[in-house]
Amino acid sequence: MNTSRTSFGDSSADRVRPATRVLAVVIVPFLVAAFVICYLVPTRTAQLFAWGIKPPLTAMLLAAVYLGGAFFFVRVATAKRWSEVALGFPPVALFASLLGVTTVLHWDRFSHGHVAFFAWAGLYFAAPVFVVVIAVVNSRAARQAVIAAEPRLPSPVRIVLGVTGLAELVVAAGLFVLPGGVGGLWPWAVTPLTARTLAAVYALGLANVLIAVDGRAARVQIQLEVQTVMLTLIAIAVVLRRGDFAAGPGAGYAFAGIVLAELAVVTVGLVGIARRGAAAARLGHVGGHRV
Repeated sequence: MNTSRTSFGDSSADRVRPATRVLAVVIVPFLVAAFVICYLVPTRTAQLFAWGIKPPLTAMLLAAVYLGGAFFFVRVATAKRWSEVALGFPPVALFASLLGVTTVLHWDRFSHGHVAFFAWAGLYFAAPVFVVVIAVVNSRAARQAVIAAEPRLPSPVRIVLGVTGLAELVVAAGLFVLPGGVGGLWPWAVTPLTARTLAAVYALGLANVLIAVDGRAARVQIQLEVQTVMLTLIAIAVVLRRGDFAAGPGAGYAFAGIVLAELAVVTVGLVGIARRGAAAARLGHVGGHRV
């Protein structure tokens, strides 16, 4: 009998609560709609969105996060275990909280009479509270579960992602606290509002830090898949809107290269998880039994 693995002591404790699935289902349509507007018609945000975002590249970066978020919440709605999606909730809460504060700080810049503004305000004022409450409730229940031993993300990938995540959090802090100063150094034109919006985007670097600290395959895989969606869309956006860069298209290609490098690391992580999972499965088969 193979005793190197332990079973789930209480599989029901690690389940995704019904309220969590409802929240996920409710959020997805808003994120998809925002993606369609900001990514497919980024030059028309003044007419179709909660506020006019300039240049279009900023709108497309925000849209990439929206589709990544939609992908994440679809996975939340269909996940078998809370542990599979738990790491995604702190970054989501931070992202939504920063945009909620940004909305208050730059209230006059928004199109208050537009239906999109009501959706924006409702989402970023309410979502942080609901996301935190849902995460706490699920996490407390899941503490009763005994998680089986499992493959982990390769250590070099964890280190690179951890360093990258910390760097992104530093950038986010700079953009949010000093939007004029740090924003003035940004490779394309930003206002204090767009600088703080980008700060919320870069604050998602918290996900990389959590992935690096945890490393367990079942807990980080979906987070890496979400990043694959976002980074791919960001790279495409940067190339398509390379003319938005103050230093010219060359700066756009350089920025895209940085994004693609991070995407490559994420991809290596996913491949590493798949290989280690396959190896563990083969060992379990050879061992004869799983407890």
